[in-house]
Amino acid sequence: MRYVVQKENIIANLNKMRAHCPTAEVIGVIKGNGYGLGLIPMAKLLCENGVQTLAVSRLDEAVSLRENSIDTAILLLSPPFDADSAKTCVDLDITATVDSLGTANLLNSAAVDKKAKAHIMLDTGFARFGFMPGEENEIVTALNTCENIAFEGIYSHFYNAFSPDSSSVKLQVSRFNNAVAAVEAAGFTGLKKHICSSAAAVKYPEYHFDAVRLGSALLGRIAVPNKPGLEKVGFMECEIISIKTLPAGHFVGYGEAYKTTRETKAAVVPLGVCDGYGLSKTEVAFTSGDKVNSLLRKVKHFGADQTLSCVVCGKKAQVIGKVGLTDLIIDVTGIDCKVGDVAAFEFNPTLVDALVKKDFV
Repeated sequence: MRYVVQKENIIANLNKMRAHCPTAEVIGVIKGNGYGLGLIPMAKLLCENGVQTLAVSRLDEAVSLRENSIDTAILLLSPPFDADSAKTCVDLDITATVDSLGTANLLNSAAVDKKAKAHIMLDTGFARFGFMPGEENEIVTALNTCENIAFEGIYSHFYNAFSPDSSSVKLQVSRFNNAVAAVEAAGFTGLKKHICSSAAAVKYPEYHFDAVRLGSALLGRIAVPNKPGLEKVGFMECEIISIKTLPAGHFVGYGEAYKTTRETKAAVVPLGVCDGYGLSKTEVAFTSGDKVNSLLRKVKHFGADQTLSCVVCGKKAQVIGKVGLTDLIIDVTGIDCKVGDVAAFEFNPTLVDALVKKDFV
């Protein structure tokens, strides 16, 4: 089993988004192990193609980039939480997120021998990190008193940019603009402003400001109309491990969800819901309790999904029956294939297990 990553599609998506956001810098977001494609390969590919700032969510991701000789600017999208994490940001030249006066003081104290870099984070409605509306005086205090920090940017994050209703986006932009205006009125101008991630960058060009943070757009997977014509960038390959002929009227898989209507050449592929196949990002994100038990419930209670298919020897093959926990069955009737031949599946890389080999081609 391997996940094939199509580099040219990633580069094409990057260039299409540059054309779509002509006045904004592209910040390449590679959180979550490069959205499943691999942190270091994605970082190198983006840097080779002119991306000058990368962004990650966790400090260990930023550290790994530095340990692998990635020397471009790195924005850490979460604030340092203690003195050690603040010092690591300073020592490794990682641009920190400052989301409170306390965080600013923590980072300022860590920057003894070397000046820190930071972007100010505003909470305009997401409730994760950021100065709250009404805390503009605290932002100005941080800017005035934290002499060991070079403040380079100010940003926020939309919580519902993919919705047809734009009211929440407009409210967040209003809050963002109010805070920026207060900061600039205090004499602090020239901060790099950014609020759009992928979906918002596609849908709301009027809010591109100075930079856009792009992750899922580079993968061609956005939850809004695909105006730039982005392409998906990879697929899963698995070898067929068994082939047999089933008579008409034979059940396939769990729960009598599928019955053959003719003699059927059926192939088994070792790919299942434990690998993320047949699941949506929503199901993975919002399953409750133990992940394995949640996946088992998916196997037991969901019906056969006849929208799933793959390509075998250049021909389309339908997934039949329920996708199992560790394998699935495909109808290869009329396809000249054998055990060991490869089936290729459309597959969201964010759902691919980190242990699955990723091949950039």
